[in-house]
Amino acid sequence: MEASERIYPPRLPFRTAVFAGRFGFSLLILLLWQLFSVVFGAFWVSSPLFIAERLLALAASGNLFLHAYATLQESFFGFVVGAALGIGLPFLLRLLPTLAGILDPYLSAAMGVPKLALAPLLILWFGIDMLSKVVFVAVIVFFLFFFNTWSGIRSVDPGLVKVAQVLGAKQRHLSREIVWNTALPFIFAGAKIAMPRAISAAVVGEFIAADRGLGFYINDARGLFDSTGIFAGVIVVTIIIVLVNAGQNRLHRRLLSWRPREFDVDAF
Repeated sequence: MEASERIYPPRLPFRTAVFAGRFGFSLLILLLWQLFSVVFGAFWVSSPLFIAERLLALAASGNLFLHAYATLQESFFGFVVGAALGIGLPFLLRLLPTLAGILDPYLSAAMGVPKLALAPLLILWFGIDMLSKVVFVAVIVFFLFFFNTWSGIRSVDPGLVKVAQVLGAKQRHLSREIVWNTALPFIFAGAKIAMPRAISAAVVGEFIAADRGLGFYINDARGLFDSTGIFAGVIVVTIIIVLVNAGQNRLHRRLLSWRPREFDVDAF
């Protein structure tokens, strides 16, 4: 039989292959996790089975949802405020190039300030309630959106803008039809980074001072040397981030469906 006549087994569909790979990798992590628990002891590395039992107990008592809801609230409001400012300011600075030139070094310097150092100050100013965590999240999210959006705006083709102006396009039309659509992929790139960071920032804020939230629960478990509780809290945070990321991927594909793609890595 000639080589051209050989029958090869059909390749698995891309999404099926991705799902199988992710499932296998997750199984490998669980097996290694259980091995480490046996080798080092459950005090240091809690068993996945113990963690599952703790999560079921937390869910049954309602504490899991109480802490998760508090963290999600802080993350959501902080994300909305930070995203609104981080997206809106670059569009404003586009119309005010002199102001953009003045603020550029200060914004770059502020980006480099370690945000964790601000958390105690924000808690001192705004207390241990939700507001301090919302502000902390908003500060982190703002810079991620601002620099991504600003990069998108600066990548607009000047020739395309001039052609639109020749055809009679107003500034609002330019901003909506050209600048916005050009910056949108950059905005989504910022969102993909900012949303997990928003959740992590809320948890970090709860580490420092809080009376509820997943960060509060993890920190409380740390104080009790409860490795099972620490792992349980971290897993819940991870699951939330994975679910949020999956939702973002679906929204991303829907809003940017007009852009050609060779393949879709975000299969789920």
